[in-house]
Amino acid sequence: MSITWNTIWETHPDVFIVRDWKEYPGDKKKASRLPAQYAYFMGGETTLRVGIIASSTVNREEEFLLAGLLWGNRLSNGAKTVIYYVAPDFSTAFLTSLSKIGGTIDARAVYWREKLTPSLYPIPEKQELTRPRYALGEERPNWKRWGEGLNPVARQQLMTVFEFFSHLECRKVRMVIKNQTINFLWGGFEIAEVRRKGKKFELCSKVRWIKVNELMLKWQKQGWVDSSGSLNSDFCDTMLEILDYLESLEQEGKLRPQDRLASFLYQGNGVLKLIWGSPWPWPWLPKERGENSVIELEEWFYFQGNGQLSVVCPIFEKPLLRAARSILLASVLEKSLLLVGAKDDQGKPLVWDGRVHWLTSISKEDELRRCYCWLYNVEKFPIWTLPENWQDQGIYKLNGLSSHLNYSLMQKGYL
Repeated sequence: MSITWNTIWETHPDVFIVRDWKEYPGDKKKASRLPAQYAYFMGGETTLRVGIIASSTVNREEEFLLAGLLWGNRLSNGAKTVIYYVAPDFSTAFLTSLSKIGGTIDARAVYWREKLTPSLYPIPEKQELTRPRYALGEERPNWKRWGEGLNPVARQQLMTVFEFFSHLECRKVRMVIKNQTINFLWGGFEIAEVRRKGKKFELCSKVRWIKVNELMLKWQKQGWVDSSGSLNSDFCDTMLEILDYLESLEQEGKLRPQDRLASFLYQGNGVLKLIWGSPWPWPWLPKERGENSVIELEEWFYFQGNGQLSVVCPIFEKPLLRAARSILLASVLEKSLLLVGAKDDQGKPLVWDGRVHWLTSISKEDELRRCYCWLYNVEKFPIWTLPENWQDQGIYKLNGLSSHLNYSLMQKGYL
């Protein structure tokens, strides 16, 4: 059953700062490239524009957030604009995100409760800032703790596996420990996995990302530790062949830009180290199954240097949607306990300054900068652009640097 939103607005005349709402028709929504699943309304005068974006359900908050900003931008034309988000419920991260919206747009939230009278309940501005912090993740186990549940023989065998992959760190192999698995990756490609099986474990290669069926079948190998305490040679040889293959793709320029970039960021050398410091592994796991926010935060990149934690979010596809998502996730990070007590490699405290660095290509920069007219504090989301030939020459410089770094970088030849 469709919702007659205009009737709801008429029965709640004091909720909004204007009355006499006009709905934006479906054909114009399509022409304006506004998501069709939401209802849009307009009101106000020339000097103050007012709009509503309403939805009976919100499955993806980043899409709802972005749609409201696009609607506000459509109404604004440079004039001050108030946008009301109307929905049955809002996450803490969404409400915190609205507090980051500024410039020409003032964003507000209103609960809609269909079976209550009245059915609209405005959320007081800044109310969300008083809510307590919440814990989303749990500390990731280290190698030793992960092996504590194994029998003594399996623990010794696990050390053999650890030693083998430790020798591959020079070839950019890294380890990610989860509750039930230990995964080995090259850049963003998973190449092997240790999986807990009761008091024992299983080791196997992971090659689903390979598009060549012949290679996929060839490199599907089980690993085990023999009576002499060594890994079976078939598995070891397969790991080396997979690394040779990935390195050849990299050298020949056949990796996707995001995969090539991930390889650089995980290494964190050159100008990346000078600006942000050394890579910092994300040390938390989702507390509950399906906790997407923590999973997605793990996919960002983190750096440590001089007690400062820097957060980097690469953006290559759908810049506006990814930017809206990063505003939401920054709010999750800000309101959670995840970064409370964060420490560097030496156990010293790390402090996050609240900034999320958007890292993008020159071709996406202009579209990403559109977000700046919606943000209350643009300095919280600095934009960095890669050099045009970064895929061939590496990340030897970044554009869009803050002024206090410019001189130092010029002296070192990075600008």
